[in-house]
Amino acid sequence: MSKLRRRSVLGAGVLGGVAASLGAPLVKRVEAADPRTLTVASTTDVDTLDPASFRTDGAYTVTTNVYDTSVGWEVAPSATVPGVSTAVPSKFVPNLAESFATEDDGATIVLKIRRDAKFPSGRPITAHSIKYMLDRGLQSPGYVRLTIPRYLRVTSPDSFIVRDDYTFVMKMPGPTPLAYHILSLCTLSVVDEVIAKANATPSDPWATDWFRRNTTGGGAYTLAKNEPGVGLVMEYNPGSWHPKPFFQRVNSRFVPNESDRILLLKRSAIDMMTGVGMSPRNIKALEAEPKIQVVSVPDTSCHFLCMNGKKAPLDNVKLRQAINYAIPIDAMLQNLLFGYATQMKSPLPSLMPGYDPTLSPYRYDVAKAKALVQEAGLGSQPVTLELAVRVGWTTHEQAATWIQAELEKIGLKVAIVRETDAAFRQAAIGGKHLLSIEAWQSWVNDPIFHMNANFHSTSTNTNSSFYNNPVLDKLLTDNMHEPNAEKRAAAVKEAQTILINDAVWGFLWYENWTRVARKDLTGFTKRWDTFDRYRDLRLKS
Repeated sequence: MSKLRRRSVLGAGVLGGVAASLGAPLVKRVEAADPRTLTVASTTDVDTLDPASFRTDGAYTVTTNVYDTSVGWEVAPSATVPGVSTAVPSKFVPNLAESFATEDDGATIVLKIRRDAKFPSGRPITAHSIKYMLDRGLQSPGYVRLTIPRYLRVTSPDSFIVRDDYTFVMKMPGPTPLAYHILSLCTLSVVDEVIAKANATPSDPWATDWFRRNTTGGGAYTLAKNEPGVGLVMEYNPGSWHPKPFFQRVNSRFVPNESDRILLLKRSAIDMMTGVGMSPRNIKALEAEPKIQVVSVPDTSCHFLCMNGKKAPLDNVKLRQAINYAIPIDAMLQNLLFGYATQMKSPLPSLMPGYDPTLSPYRYDVAKAKALVQEAGLGSQPVTLELAVRVGWTTHEQAATWIQAELEKIGLKVAIVRETDAAFRQAAIGGKHLLSIEAWQSWVNDPIFHMNANFHSTSTNTNSSFYNNPVLDKLLTDNMHEPNAEKRAAAVKEAQTILINDAVWGFLWYENWTRVARKDLTGFTKRWDTFDRYRDLRLKS
C-alpha cells in the first residue's frame, strides 16, 4: 500500500482519497465515529518494537503503550494549561512495582511487585519477570547493555535477585541518585519471558529479531495489528493493572506528510497529530480552527548550534563565543517558533534541576561578536564555515538561513549543507561536521546525566561537539553517583560555568511539547520521554 503523497490531498475527493490510502480501519473510524477508538496520525513509522533497542519515535510510542516499567515518573496537573499533566522533577510512582524502597544505605533497590498485573498471555508478572527484563537488557545487543553498567554500575546478572515470587532486589556497588530515573525508562520495559524464550534461537538467544514486529508486554494495550509503512492497531489489555482506559482501541496511522495530517484533522478523520517535525507556523494557524485545539507546555528538548571544537577554526574559543553573540535568538523565536519555544540560556534544559539562567553572558550583540572575532586572531583570510542541517527539519533549515546572514555580518562566510537524517547522523558520529544544528533531549531529567552524555570525552556518539576537557570529565565522573545533594548541586553549577565559558554550544531554543488534536480531547500527559500514553486520554464529558 503506497504512502501518502502531497498530490493525494489536492483536487476533488480529497478526504475519500486520503482515507482510502490509510486503510479500512480509518474509514471505519470516520464513518462510525466510535467514541472509544482514538485515531492518531504519526510522522514516523515503526522500525523495531524491541524495548532494549534504539528505534523511531513511532516505535517508542507503541512500546510505551504496550509495555510497562517497574516504576514511573510522577505527573501533576499543569498550573497554566488546563487538561495537561506534566512530569515532576525527581519524583517517582509505582508501576508494576506496587512499592519500592532501598536497603544498605541506598545501595540495594527492593521492588514489591503487584499481584494484579498480567501479560496478555494470562501469565502473572512477577519478580522473575523483572529479573529477566534486566538480564536481557544487560546481555542483549540493544543499547541498554551500555546504560545499566554506566548509570547503575551493575555489570553482572548476579546483581539481579529474586527474593521471592513478588520481591525483586537489585544490588549496586553503592547508592546513586540515578537509580529510579533509569528504572523508569521505557527501555527497561518488562517482557513475557516464556514467549521471548519460545522465539529465541541459538544465534539470537534474546529473540531480538522476533521483537522487531511483535510485542509481549503487560501495558494498558496490546498490539492487535502491525502493517509496516501503513500503521498499527492497539487494543485494551484486560490483564493490565491500569484502570480501564477511555479509549479501548487506538488506530495509529503513518502519515509522513504534514499537509495530509492537517487535512485529516480538519475533516475529523483523525483525533490527534503526534510526532516530531510539525511546523510552528502551521500549528499557529490551527489555533484559529473551531474544532481543533493546540496544547503546548515547556519541555526539555534542547536545540543548539553544535560547534566541533576539534576542527579549526572552531577550536578557537573566542570564535565560538563570537558566534554565540551573533545568534539573533529573539527574532528567531518570534518569526520561526511562534511562541512554541523559549530561549536557551544554559547547556541544561530549563526544567532540569540545577538549571541556572544567570550564568550565561550571551545576548545578541553584533559589535561584541565582531570584537571577539578580531580577538580570535584568525588572520586576514575570510573564514569559511559549513553549516549542516537535516532536510525536513523545518525550523532548523529556517534557522540556518538566519544564522548564515548574521555570521556574515561578523566576517564569517557560511555555506548551508542539507543532508538526509541518516547522512546527517552518520556524519555527526564520524566528526565530519564543523557547524550543525542539533537537537537533544535527556529522558533522564538529571543534570549530571545530561552533561555526561553531551560533554564527557568518553561519550562517543552523543558528544557531538567532541568536547574534551579533563577538568569537566573529572567533575562529572566524581559526581555522577554522589548522594550528597548539596555537593552535587555545586558540581552542576561549576560544570555549567565551564561549558558556558568555553562556548561549547551555540544557544538556540528549548522547544515546547506540543500536541494538535480535536477540541474535546483531554488528559494530555507529558512525561520526561515525551511519548504519549494513550491510556491517559479521554473525551470531555
